[in-house]
Amino acid sequence: MKKIFLISFFVLVYFSFLNNCYAQIDTEFWFIAPEVNQNHGDRPIYLKFATYSNPSTIILSQPANPAFEPIQFQMLPNDSYELDLTSFIDIIENKPSNTVLDYGIKIVSTSEIMVYYEVSPGCNCNPDIFSLKGKNALGTSFITPYQSFNNSGAGYYAGFNIVATEDATTIDIVLTQDSEGFLANEEFSIILDKGESYGIKAVNSILNESLSGTTINSNKNISVTIHEDSLSGPYGGCADLVGDQLIPTELLGQEYIAVRGYLYGPDKVYVTAQENNTTVMVDGVQFASIDALETTEITLSNESVYIFTSEPTYVLHMSGFGCEVGQAILPPLDCTGSFDVSVVRSTSEFFALNILAPAGSENDFYIEGSSSTISANDFSYVPGSNQNWIYAQLDFTSLISPNAAIRVFNSNYRFHMGLIHGGATSGCRYGYFSDFGEFDSSFTAENILCEGDSIEFQGPFIDGAIYSWSGPAGFTSDIQSPVIENIGISNQGEYSLEITLNEECNSSSSMIIEINPRPSNFEISEISICDYFNIGDIILDYPNINIYHSLDSSQPLTPNTPLSVGSYYVSQLNLNGCESIDAIDVYMSCFPNIPDGFSPNNDGFNDYFNIKNLYDIFIDHELKIFNRYGALVFEGDNSNRWYGNIKNSNKRVPVGTYFYRLDLNNSDKDVITGWVYLNY
Repeated sequence: MKKIFLISFFVLVYFSFLNNCYAQIDTEFWFIAPEVNQNHGDRPIYLKFATYSNPSTIILSQPANPAFEPIQFQMLPNDSYELDLTSFIDIIENKPSNTVLDYGIKIVSTSEIMVYYEVSPGCNCNPDIFSLKGKNALGTSFITPYQSFNNSGAGYYAGFNIVATEDATTIDIVLTQDSEGFLANEEFSIILDKGESYGIKAVNSILNESLSGTTINSNKNISVTIHEDSLSGPYGGCADLVGDQLIPTELLGQEYIAVRGYLYGPDKVYVTAQENNTTVMVDGVQFASIDALETTEITLSNESVYIFTSEPTYVLHMSGFGCEVGQAILPPLDCTGSFDVSVVRSTSEFFALNILAPAGSENDFYIEGSSSTISANDFSYVPGSNQNWIYAQLDFTSLISPNAAIRVFNSNYRFHMGLIHGGATSGCRYGYFSDFGEFDSSFTAENILCEGDSIEFQGPFIDGAIYSWSGPAGFTSDIQSPVIENIGISNQGEYSLEITLNEECNSSSSMIIEINPRPSNFEISEISICDYFNIGDIILDYPNINIYHSLDSSQPLTPNTPLSVGSYYVSQLNLNGCESIDAIDVYMSCFPNIPDGFSPNNDGFNDYFNIKNLYDIFIDHELKIFNRYGALVFEGDNSNRWYGNIKNSNKRVPVGTYFYRLDLNNSDKDVITGWVYLNY
C-alpha cells in the first residue's frame, strides 16, 4: 500500500485541492527552454494553452528580466490558444551554457490551465514539445535520465537547463560526464535569483557518455528541463530534438507503463535509479538490478510494457514515427493520475492519444463536446500487470483540427494521458499531460486559537475518498471538513487526517493546534455611577481594557463618554491575543446632593446651581425654579443648568430665596423639593 506522510507545523496556505482530481494543470508554471540547433531548425517556437471549465486571464513574464514586458491575454472556458514567442527566441532559449541568464519564464493564470512549449520548425523537421508540469515540476532534488541509443548532432549534445523560483537559490551539481566548463564527479555550485537560469551541455555525443545520472540539489525550489538535439542513429537517417521537463525525485514512483509508438524499430525505455540495489521488473519478470544513478535500457518490441521497480525511479521513453524520435518522462502510476485531461493538437499530421488506466475504468471515458466515444473495446490489458492495468492508443487525427483542444474525462477513475503526434518524415511531438503528483491530504485550519473558539478544518475534496480524522480529547471524524466548537485547552495537540482512495492509496498529513487561555473574568461585575463620571474614569482604575455599549459594537467607547445607568461590556486582551468579554452593570447608589446657595457672578466659583450626582446621572431629570410668589422663573434639564437667569431671558433674578422642584424621572419617580439662596 502506497503511503505518503506530510507534517505541517504552521498554517498551510490554501490552494485549490481540485487540482488533485484534474490533469497536469495548475495556475502557476515555471519553465526554461533549451537551445535548439538553428541550422537544423529551431523556429518558430510557441506556448500552447488549454483552459478547462473556467475562463482565464494569463500573464507570461520573465521575473529576472526587467526589460521583458509581460504578455497578458484572456481565454474562454474549454478554449485553446497559441502564443508565438519566435520574436523573443534570443531571450527564450537558454544560451550560452555555463552562464547565469535572466531567461526563466513564469506563467500565472486566474484558473487552471494546461501548457506546453513547442519547437515547430518551418522546415517541418526537428520538432518536439515540453509538457509544463506546474507545481509537480518544482522541487529541490533531481536526477537526469537520458537515452543511450542515438547520437546527438555536433555541438548540440545532451544538456539540461535550470530556473530558480526564489532569490538566493544555491544549486549543487555533480555531473556523470564532462561538460563545457566542468569535470565529471566533481561537485560544483551555482547561485541563482528568482527567474535566473543556467544551462549545462555535454562535450560530446557518444551515446554511452551522456549526462544520465547527474544529480541536481538545491536549497529552494527549481525547475529542470532536459534535452538532446538532432538525435540520429539505428532508426535511419533522421535527426530530431527530444526533451521534457523533469519531476523532482520526491514524485518518483515504482509502477510505469510505456506504449509503443511507430518507429522503424523498437522503442527504448530508460530506467534511472536513485537507490542502490534497485530491482527492475519488466512484464512481471526480473530484468535488471541497478544502483543509484545507474540507468538500464529496455527494448520495447510489444505494444506495451509494464515496469515495476523495487525503489522509486525515473522512467524515460523514446518513441516516435519512422526514424523521427520523441521523448517523454513517463508518469508514475502509484496513486497518481487525473479525472480530466486536455491537450492541444499542433499540426495536421497524425495525432494519437495514449491512455493508461486501471482495469475496470474502460466503460467510464468520454470526450467533452464530441459525439465520438472511447469504448471498452479500445483498451487492452498491459502484460505483466496481473490485469490490473489497461492501455489504449487512439487515433484521433480526424477528430480535431490543428490548434484545437481535446478534453477527455473518466467519471470514476483517475488515468494518465499523453499525446504522440507527428510523421515518419517530419518529426515527433510526445508528452504526458495527466497529473504526475500523488494526491495530497494536506488540510488547513487556524493553528493558534483561543479557548471557546472553533477549529474549522478544511480537508481536500477527492472524489470517492474515505476520510479518517483523529486528534486530542478523543476527536474522530469521517467527513471532509469537520468543525470542533467551543474548544478548551484539552483540545490542544496534533490533529491527523488519513485519506484512502480505491482501497490502495493512502495519504496522511497532520498539524499541531495550539490553544491559548483567555483572560480571567473581569474583577468587578458592577459599579456605581456615583464613583465614575465617564468611561475614562474606569480605564484609569482598570488599564488595558475596552468598554462597549453592546456585544454588537465594533468600536469601543471613547474615554470622554459619560456613564449612564445600564449594562456595558468590558473587553480584555492578553499577550496571546485572546479576548474575554464580561458584562458590568452600572447602577445608581447615590442621590443628588443639592446645595443651599450659589453666586452666579462669573468669578469662576459657584456660578450655577450645581447639584452634585445629578447631571449625566439622572439624564431625564426636570428642574423647575419658583420665586417666593410661586411664579416659575426657570426650567432646566440635563443640558440646561441654572445660572440665575430668568426663563427664556438673559436677565438675572434678584438676590433672594428661591424654591425648586426636581423630578428625577427615575424608576422610583423620585421628586425632591426645597429652597436655595441666590446672592451675587
